[in-house]
Amino acid sequence: MAKNNYYPEEVLIEKMESGEYGWLDYVNHFSAEWQEELAAYCAERALEINDAAAEEFVHYKSEQLEAAMGSGEA
Repeated sequence: MAKNNYYPEEVLIEKMESGEYGWLDYVNHFSAEWQEELAAYCAERALEINDAAAEEFVHYKSEQLEAAMGSGEA
């Protein structure tokens, strides 16, 4: 399997805004950890791994971060 290149969030946002990347590309180039978490997220919810599921996952991760920051855990 080919190794993915991982990029900083700013680069990923630029690639999405330019239309070069979709949500699934965003997750796949964010980190190996996020790739694994997306697979588990989709399996738990019986979702296909696609752009729509990846977008939902990214929003889920944002909510987790906000909750952690609110409770002082992040």
